[in-house]
Amino acid sequence: MKKILWLCPLMLIMLVYIGCDNKEKDDDDTLGGQLTETTWASEVEKYPFLSYFPVYDGELENHRYSETFGMLQYIIMDYNCEESVKTGYCSKLMADGFIDKDGYYEKTTTEYKLTVIVSYSGKTLSLIFSASPIK
Repeated sequence: MKKILWLCPLMLIMLVYIGCDNKEKDDDDTLGGQLTETTWASEVEKYPFLSYFPVYDGELENHRYSETFGMLQYIIMDYNCEESVKTGYCSKLMADGFIDKDGYYEKTTTEYKLTVIVSYSGKTLSLIFSASPIK
């Protein structure tokens, strides 16, 4: 529980940083490819831990991978989408065995403790996928 409380402020800061990026800029090396068009399948190839999460069928308009203290994170911002996209993905999480923890979803596998934070506001859906290796 302490880890989640520690991670929440960090994730909120990351969301603010990603949400404030200038969408007018061309994607370049300084942005780490986060604004390039991509698919869930190609991201799973680059970041295999994403295969533990249900496929996200929405647009990956702004995406970013990071690794912090051994925890793997992948963040997606999907702009101008309906709230039904959020509820649909939450249903997928529940069907895949994730437990609703009132604001985030959690599941443990033999390799990772998985967490998904789902947030929807102003027609923007943000998804934060986290995988902490089990030691």
